[in-house]
Amino acid sequence: MKTVVMNGSGRITVPAEARRELGIEGEAEFEIEVDAEQDAIILRPAVVLRREDAWAYTAEHRALLARAHRDSREGRVRTVSEDDLSVMGS
Repeated sequence: MKTVVMNGSGRITVPAEARRELGIEGEAEFEIEVDAEQDAIILRPAVVLRREDAWAYTAEHRALLARAHRDSREGRVRTVSEDDLSVMGS
């Protein structure tokens, strides 16, 4: 187990070994959870999304994606040409 030091401003440094193990590079944001019963602070790498992109992570959209992947795995696919796509986009 490694220990880290917190400075007077409350800043800690995550050791390079831990960052490598979690694939964290450069600046990062974390969620923090305080578990008072275990006398613990838990940091989890977090991804912050813009509000306008949050729709992609709703339960409804994730269900549509799961359905699309299932259809694809089961061979329910259709080939679409560039012309077809341009008509759909209008």
